[in-house]
Amino acid sequence: MTRMTASPAAPTVTLVVPNFNHAHYLRESLGSIVNQTRAPDRVIIIDDCSTDDSIAVITRFTADRPTWQLIRHDTNQGVVRGQNEALAVADTDWIGFLGADDALHPTYLEKAMVQAAGHPEAGLIFACCEIIGPRGPSAKRMLRPIMLPASRSAMLAPGDVRRILHFGDNYFSGTTSLYRRTALQALGGFDVKLGSFSDAFLARRLGLTYGCYFMAEALGYWRIHGQNYSTATSTDPTSLNAKLAEIGSLIAQSGLFPEGYEDVFARRNRFGAARMVLGGDTAPAAKAARVSALLDGSAFDTRLLRLMLGFGTLGRLAALTWITLRTRPMSLTRLLAQSGARRAIISTTPGYRAP
Repeated sequence: MTRMTASPAAPTVTLVVPNFNHAHYLRESLGSIVNQTRAPDRVIIIDDCSTDDSIAVITRFTADRPTWQLIRHDTNQGVVRGQNEALAVADTDWIGFLGADDALHPTYLEKAMVQAAGHPEAGLIFACCEIIGPRGPSAKRMLRPIMLPASRSAMLAPGDVRRILHFGDNYFSGTTSLYRRTALQALGGFDVKLGSFSDAFLARRLGLTYGCYFMAEALGYWRIHGQNYSTATSTDPTSLNAKLAEIGSLIAQSGLFPEGYEDVFARRNRFGAARMVLGGDTAPAAKAARVSALLDGSAFDTRLLRLMLGFGTLGRLAALTWITLRTRPMSLTRLLAQSGARRAIISTTPGYRAP
């Protein structure tokens, strides 16, 4: 594999890997960085007081790589504080954050940095990613985001971002997002109070303030294994309600977002959380209660969901249809119109292979 290096005039990039007890996935996540056809200028790994074999795995990667740095925490500080810590010490033009349980396509940085050079005004550069499971590729290849911000690669001005937020959301995958460092700092970095929502909310602000570049390719792999940081917090009804209230207030105060977006944002995130719970392995009664709570539903909602979920696969499809109609998370017309573009993105990218 031919490795590209940055010329002195080219923009530079840091990749940050926050880690807590993901030793069994680190070989793949860090290996996917090693395999980049355009090497990062700097790699910062932040270990948040792991108690497993993480440090041994990490030091095997950092030992002969002088541009790789390990920062160890003596106490657990959480992902968001680690992201801000890395932002404070990074000195490159661009910075990205890769989950220790996720991975990158080998050409991700090569392609992203071409766009960074061509669109230095963008606050964010992002691509699609593919869902993988605990042991690697899923039986059915699944693309994220569900709704594409554009049918092909494009620079999106702030006005374009406001427009696409009317149709759908969750366009910005943290796995495949690069942030312009100075833009990130200008907006104050990641808000610790927002927890797992901090990167997604900041990505929206960056797009609405500076614009962003979308690469219509699957260039990363988001691993879903039931213990993801974002999954654990977003499917807890009490935590979700608190975060949605906090973010709703910030949206209303910012002046950046489309009118009424705080309500739309809440409905879309309730839908996303409920959909994740529907795909889990819990008993129908417990699943119905959790989904109803996430939707801020009533006793009637819980009974209806329990009835539907009693019919196995068909019942889950019925429940998914019901929560879609209840929350109206996206434009179904636009989603159907993008089916060809989504198939093309998947078909032109080889499936995941562990490094």
